[in-house]
Amino acid sequence: MTAEILKKGCLVVAPTETRYGLIARTDDVRAMARLFDLKKRDKTVPTAVFVRSRKEIGIIGEENDFSRKLADCFLPGPLTLVLKACSAERPPVVVEGKVGIRYSSSPVIKNILEQVDGNLSATSANLSGKAEPQTVLEIAALFGGEVALYLDAGPLRSPVSTVVDCSSGKAYRILRSGAIPAEEISKSLERN
Repeated sequence: MTAEILKKGCLVVAPTETRYGLIARTDDVRAMARLFDLKKRDKTVPTAVFVRSRKEIGIIGEENDFSRKLADCFLPGPLTLVLKACSAERPPVVVEGKVGIRYSSSPVIKNILEQVDGNLSATSANLSGKAEPQTVLEIAALFGGEVALYLDAGPLRSPVSTVVDCSSGKAYRILRSGAIPAEEISKSLERN
């Protein structure tokens, strides 16, 4: 059912291992435009992409020593890697030649990905720049009927995913602190 809804170009709210995500097919231009409009998000602020496997990371982005080490330590899990894009994805998924990639450990996200062709957006189910709701009821109060399906897993209060930009291949930069503390990121890169 979820896959059919996404194939029709509709939006879905689903639980990840951190918070709820607002999901659309990244190859559906209208669905992606609707997602950005609904979130009131500037098109220059990219959305990340959910991938099915570690191998798929290298299909969408250019891996390097930093990204490989982080992936070895933390994926699948609450980490978003920003890499130089090497796929056919377009804005707003790819911005300034970079793409955010999320390999989630959520069984719900894994199940949805198994049922659809193409990639899915990996963005939080909130208004851009605002707090992230913890329950489906709060999210439904924001988005109402603009979202075709809400998958309820109860309150989700985990920290958001940590976002690390490894796109230069020469250094890394933490763009957003989250579930994986900065110290753990640093230690994982030092010891490998």
